[in-house]
Amino acid sequence: MKAIIIASGESINKEIFNDIYAENDFIICADGGLNYLDSLSMTPNLIVGDFDSVDKSLLVKYNNVKIRKFLPEKDFTDTEIAVEEAISSGYKEIVIFGATGTRLDHTMANIMLIERYIKLNIDIKIIDDNNYIQILNKNIILDKKEGYYLSIIPITDYVEGITLRGLKYPLNNVKVKRGSTLCISNEVIDSNAEILITSGVGLLFLSKD
Repeated sequence: MKAIIIASGESINKEIFNDIYAENDFIICADGGLNYLDSLSMTPNLIVGDFDSVDKSLLVKYNNVKIRKFLPEKDFTDTEIAVEEAISSGYKEIVIFGATGTRLDHTMANIMLIERYIKLNIDIKIIDDNNYIQILNKNIILDKKEGYYLSIIPITDYVEGITLRGLKYPLNNVKVKRGSTLCISNEVIDSNAEILITSGVGLLFLSKD
C-alpha cells in the first residue's frame, strides 16, 4: 500500500491516475487538490490545508472525511503537510499528483521534498501529464515508456559510476558533476533501461513533450 497525495498545482490525467492507484491506497488531498480528485468521482481518506484554493462546497460534500485545517500563515506548504500526514500514518511510499504547475517556486519545493525525505527512507514520486520524477540513489531498471525521454540531474556534488544500458546514449562508469547537462534527454531503445550508480544522489526524470 502507498499514500497518494493530490496537490493543487494542476489537474489530474485520469488514465495515468488509474494506472497508479490501487484499491487500498490512502488518498490525501492538499487543499485545492480536492477539486481535482472530485472530478474523478473519488473520495479521499484525508483532507488537509489552509483551504484558500479549494471549492468550499466540496468541504461540505466531503464532511464525513477527516479534515485538518491550518492557518494560511504557516511555515510549510499544504503539500508538505500532506507528506507529513502520510508518514505519520505509516506510509513509506508516496506518490504526488498536482505537484507541478505554473508556480515554479512550488514546483521546485515539491521536487526537493523527494531529496529531503529519501534520507528518512521515504520514497516519493511526482507524476503529472508529462513527467515521472523520482530519486536516483541506487541501481534501477525501468520499463520503456513510449515517447518519453530519460534524464538524470545530480543533486549531490557528484553522481559517480553512472552506467546506462538499453539507452540511445550509453555510459560506462562515468562521474557526473552537479550542474552538468550530460544526462539530459536520453532515450530508452530496449524494452527496459538499466541505470547503475556507485555513489551520489540524483533526480531521475521520464519526460515527454
